Amino acid sequence: MTNKGLICGIYESKEIGNCSNGGISSKYKDVLVIIEGQDIGPFEESEDRPTVKIVKRIICGEEYIHAEPTSIKGGCMAGGCFIYSCDSRFMEAISSYPISLHDRQEQN
Repeated sequence: MTNKGLICGIYESKEIGNCSNGGISSKYKDVLVIIEGQDIGPFEESEDRPTVKIVKRIICGEEYIHAEPTSIKGGCMAGGCFIYSCDSRFMEAISSYPISLHDRQEQN
């Protein structure tokens, strides 16, 4: 069963460019954001845009939120891009600020 989510834009620095080392942010302009186990929006997964999931962690006693592609198994790191939507459902379900997109993997 897949979760329904929200479409968010991918934002990157115009000065630095994309630093994802070939991650999804280098190939797409937007993503479908989901929270596993919840429907946070009306949109379903499709081949038109990659799906990312919200990951919540506690770092130094504070909650840290980032998004990572569901298609990547294993670790990812931030590649310099952020995702955001002005849709009020994004602000209610996820955050009121842009979220770091962890779509960079080092190639061996």
